[in-house]
Amino acid sequence: MKTALPIICALFPLTTLAQSAQNDSIETQQLNEVVVEGQMQNVKPGISTYYPESNQKKSAQDAIDLLSQMGMAQISVNPVSNSVLTLNGNTVSIYIDKQPASQAQLDALKPEDVKKVEYLVYPTDPRYQHKPYVVNFTMRRYEIGGYAKFTGKDNIMTGSGSGMAYGKMAYKSMTYDLVVSDRYTDRHNQGSDRKQIFRFPEADGSLKEITRENVMDYSRLQRNNLGISFRAVYGTEKISISNTVSLDATNRPRLNTEGSVIFTPDIYSQSDYSSTASSNVIYPTWTGNFYFDIGHGYQLNAVTQLQYQHTTSNSTYRGAGETAIVNNARDKAMLGQLMVQLNKNINDRNTVDVQAYYVVNHDKVDYLGSTRSTDRFRQIAYGALAGYSYNAEKFYGRFEGGIIGEQNKIDNTTMSDILPLFNLNMQYVFNDKNSLNFSANYNCNFVDQSDKTSTILQENELLYKTGNPDLKNTRWGAADLQYTWLPNNRFQIAASGGWSQYFDRPVPMFTPTGPDGMMLRSIVNSGDCRNFDVGVSFTARLFKRSLVLQLQPRMWFGKLTGIYNDSYNYLMVSASATYYFKPFYASLYYSTADRGLVQYSLNETFTRGKSLYQFKLGWRNKNWNISVAAVNIFRKSWIDQTSSLKSEYFDQYNTVYNSSSHRCIRLTASYTFSFGKKIKRGDEIQTITSSGSAIMK
Repeated sequence: MKTALPIICALFPLTTLAQSAQNDSIETQQLNEVVVEGQMQNVKPGISTYYPESNQKKSAQDAIDLLSQMGMAQISVNPVSNSVLTLNGNTVSIYIDKQPASQAQLDALKPEDVKKVEYLVYPTDPRYQHKPYVVNFTMRRYEIGGYAKFTGKDNIMTGSGSGMAYGKMAYKSMTYDLVVSDRYTDRHNQGSDRKQIFRFPEADGSLKEITRENVMDYSRLQRNNLGISFRAVYGTEKISISNTVSLDATNRPRLNTEGSVIFTPDIYSQSDYSSTASSNVIYPTWTGNFYFDIGHGYQLNAVTQLQYQHTTSNSTYRGAGETAIVNNARDKAMLGQLMVQLNKNINDRNTVDVQAYYVVNHDKVDYLGSTRSTDRFRQIAYGALAGYSYNAEKFYGRFEGGIIGEQNKIDNTTMSDILPLFNLNMQYVFNDKNSLNFSANYNCNFVDQSDKTSTILQENELLYKTGNPDLKNTRWGAADLQYTWLPNNRFQIAASGGWSQYFDRPVPMFTPTGPDGMMLRSIVNSGDCRNFDVGVSFTARLFKRSLVLQLQPRMWFGKLTGIYNDSYNYLMVSASATYYFKPFYASLYYSTADRGLVQYSLNETFTRGKSLYQFKLGWRNKNWNISVAAVNIFRKSWIDQTSSLKSEYFDQYNTVYNSSSHRCIRLTASYTFSFGKKIKRGDEIQTITSSGSAIMK
């Protein structure tokens, strides 16, 4: 806009001169059309701002689709899985008008109302709750009115789909929205083939090896998820109060598999197996977000949440053994959390803040099958942080440090842990097109409650499983360096490298110490998981920006230590292209297979997935947006990934079947209509023409 305004002002006297010239006998000449563009992207200390173009906003069907079409070089968007990550794989938190956005709200977003998209790293604003990486959509506001949106999706050949109805209504300082969504799945080819190799010590010191293979011949998955959410937001320049009440219910009446089980040597005769499983989960939730600019440079933000969850799970396995293995469970859990943050702006450059949070979770699990027991969990997590931010003309720096702690009570055993944490971020902005960002972290991941149970459950004829009440939480550290260059409206380049390491992580341990000398899977802390990565992201907009190209190659170097010592290096590449022509658009997306060493899993230490590719064609008008996508269209196989685990007494090889990598035709249609009065455009950049549960697993 800074470029457009002086030129527009300069045109007025020229226009006047041309009009008066008609009275003279001076020959006039018609001028060609003049197109003046504003700057569509820029970087400032702590924030990068992108202005989606009109064709992107009209063609996008929701928030993630807009991010995918914008091709922002600083993030990685997968339009097939709808994931949004940093270039080195960290989660990006997504906000709408500085309010946390749920998946349903992202699906319901109206792209044409987006004014700008901001990418922030360790933002100071307390409404972002100390999230390290944030994308924020700034929307055009309605003075009175809103919009309604109806969306339907169907995945042909994979047996799944969804529907959503959304309504948003604003009246002065109040905004209300209601969303109802349903997702269904009904398909075969859901399950896994598994080869397990057991080694049992003999009296002479040798190991007796037994191989168990189960091969799936039939499967059926049926699942339905219903979500209802209502939110009321009061917003002014100094106050924002949001209350959300939601109800989610998932019913999975069956996940049934049948096949054959083969033992070598034949300690059991070859037999068929069948596995039946069902579950129901329901959880109502209330979430409140309260922000106050209380004057004198102080801002206060508080987040509260209450949730109740009830889970019913039933499973029965019949195989080579004489009796069926039944694992039924009932889980009742209640969670409450409170987070409060106070910011003080000392002056235009210096800000200090303090944050405290408290989370309590009560959980009771009743096992009602072949093994009958009751686990009671009480988990308390807490933390306190203090931060300092410095924001100058070309430099943004932030440091925050504090403590986080946890107290667990499992039945009659109590354990606690407390440790320091810190986050450091520094960004130097050379100009509005070039920036260099460095961040470093030290933090902790808490262990799942189900991993700390002492209950022993039987998984199959030879294998039992349990947890470990003495399991330690995982400390981790990370560092990242990124350079961003936005030379003009046509190109974006971001190059980055990173390191992360998880220390003394939880891993499964297999020993022949189970009931009757069978194999027992427990969990222990052993070894580190270390990753290095380096890569680049390149975006180009060609042919008057009607063609958008993006390429993101990244090299990974992985290393495991401890009882699963291993290393693996691999190259990941994703590429996309989108072309806009009148009311139509077409896009291509490709990603190489995701693979590598696993930081945390109880079943594998290495996984190898499948590549993804998609061709999408879309059409839109004022109200309708319809697209058809061919996903992995030439792949008949239902294999999604393979994985492996190798240890002293036990090896395991899995082949997982599901729809994630199978071919499908994805049909999506949405109908949106607005009503009422919008507030006038603010800081949009325009192109001006003149004559984006605790149950053990």
